[in-house]
Amino acid sequence: MPLPPPDRPPEGSPAVLLVVNPAGDPDGERSPVASVASGRLVVRAAAQASTTGFPFAPVSFRDVVIDAVVGLDAGAAGDSCGLYFRQVAEQSYLAFVMTPEGRGAIMAVEGGTVRSLAEGALPPDAPFARGIGAVNRLTVIAAGPCVTCLVNGFVLAGVIVEPRYKSGVAGAVLLHGASGSDARMSLRWAQVRSILVDQV
Repeated sequence: MPLPPPDRPPEGSPAVLLVVNPAGDPDGERSPVASVASGRLVVRAAAQASTTGFPFAPVSFRDVVIDAVVGLDAGAAGDSCGLYFRQVAEQSYLAFVMTPEGRGAIMAVEGGTVRSLAEGALPPDAPFARGIGAVNRLTVIAAGPCVTCLVNGFVLAGVIVEPRYKSGVAGAVLLHGASGSDARMSLRWAQVRSILVDQV
């Protein structure tokens, strides 16, 4: 059984570029698909077989570490949630998602079409809280063309991405499968850090 993810993002260097803390947001309504409830950012799927994203901020990031604690609050086996990053157009970005059963994927969404870059099930010894309602810490390290993804500190996979995905907006993402059940994810906190101590 993995240790619970931390309640707040880490402090210290390297430089922190952005912190998303829903617990400190008094405004509960954000958009038709996202709201703040019980100190969490809640993202709901707009329709079945859809992808719903919510940006952390209208800021473009390149070489950064993105950390977040997320969980699927409602959904089915075909649903997954996680982070998107380096968004270069409305329907073009990279994403790292996990299912509640512990299957992960790094993908490129190109004009709305999903292309898997790496995917597979976590090994049995990897720290991961399974099931609907469980939360886990997802980390994306993006440096140049190299993207490495971690789950609760466990390195899951690394990929080389195309040059056009060199920078872009980041946020939370929910992939709702074809099931008729409601899909909903929550984010406890997120943080974006620079790769280097003196990088801003």
